[in-house]
Amino acid sequence: MNALTKPFSLLILISCLSLLLFACSNGPTEKVDTNGNSGNGSSENGDSKPNDDPEPAMEFSDEEVTISIQVHWDEEMFNTRFKEPIEAALPHITVEHVRSGSGREELEELFAQGIVPDILFEVSTENLDYLDLAYNLDEMIEKYGYDTSHINPVFLDAMRGSDSQGRLLGIPYEVIYRVLFYNKDIFDLFGQDYPSNNMTWSEALELARKMTGERNGVQYRGLDFANPYVPLQQIPVNLTDPETGEVNLDQPEIAKYFDLLDQVIASHGDVEDHFSGARYVEDQTTAMLVEFVQGLNWWQNNESLVQAVAPLPVWDDGPAVSHRPDGQIIPLHINKHSEKKDAAFQVLAFFTESEYQTFASRQGIGPSTTDTSVLSEFFQDYDFADETNVATIFEHPPATPPAQISPWDRYVDLDPGRYATSGMDRNEYLRVIKEESEAKIQEAKATQ
Repeated sequence: MNALTKPFSLLILISCLSLLLFACSNGPTEKVDTNGNSGNGSSENGDSKPNDDPEPAMEFSDEEVTISIQVHWDEEMFNTRFKEPIEAALPHITVEHVRSGSGREELEELFAQGIVPDILFEVSTENLDYLDLAYNLDEMIEKYGYDTSHINPVFLDAMRGSDSQGRLLGIPYEVIYRVLFYNKDIFDLFGQDYPSNNMTWSEALELARKMTGERNGVQYRGLDFANPYVPLQQIPVNLTDPETGEVNLDQPEIAKYFDLLDQVIASHGDVEDHFSGARYVEDQTTAMLVEFVQGLNWWQNNESLVQAVAPLPVWDDGPAVSHRPDGQIIPLHINKHSEKKDAAFQVLAFFTESEYQTFASRQGIGPSTTDTSVLSEFFQDYDFADETNVATIFEHPPATPPAQISPWDRYVDLDPGRYATSGMDRNEYLRVIKEESEAKIQEAKATQ
């Protein structure tokens, strides 16, 4: 684990300050007390002068303690991912499983039984506040002088940006990475080169058009999206005002996104199943698909599917980035009502360190670290890792979200699939979406 900041020696501090004061011959000589205050500890106007030096950071205790973690997993998965690694690395900590979902009603039922887990798994900020569970980890970070620089700062910014007060209410346990899957057989059939690691959306569309057509009586599609919001998630834009909830779809970023959607829809032709991953997996007639990287695991036993992955294409006029992490982070939280917050924080800190990150990364659990040695281990416990080029997905850094992520965006469903078959032009469709979203937001406000 990263070394925690150690206490400074008061003797060295006093000596340094004494030498400095002695050198200042134009001013009166002052005594320095053991707290680093000069003279009698008062300012020129006689007011008490506070000590500006930071408190020495604490060390984690090795006192035996039991920590309970709420998560919906079965016992086998819990033991493999949590209990066994934690107890091996931190032998003074015993880990107990509290099996429960993270929804509001599930947690209320848990608390009604008098069960108070120390650590919570993937609870929304809304539910943390509603159930009075929110605990700001900045308190522990400061207390232990814990260095978080090994955690990708964009992930921490996204977590702070998702809270109206800028609190850090959890740490990333797993990050969901969206990637570009491609079917090698279809590329070979059409005689096209495999996707590069630095492809733009324009280049991806051009490549898709070349592989949209009929071969041997089979109709192929060049590009599709299991999640059509991914290109929009590469742009730091809110759909609503974070404070008021006002819907704003008249933005150049939204227009750019719909330009891309129009081109993808047009490339599909006159069909009903736009934005679907089924053709890629079941029919194996889609050349490229934007999907969660776990598809490598889901489809590994499909012997007829010869595939690999590449980084997401990037916007032609934008930075070379992957998607934003907000909404893609699975966090762990300390329960505000836990009586073992210090030990719980030690567990959370362990999850972010290279030892656990490497263990998790090799299993395909999306890493949160900036450590390239950990990223290079992604999915390495699987035979398909090297042949699918999975390590290339970290070619681009995550896109930066807005400083304050609007909580009202959840009520705006652009629904590209609906748009594709609506028969409406873009302006008319966005007017309808705006009206529907405004109604949802007003209803949500009324229930707060």
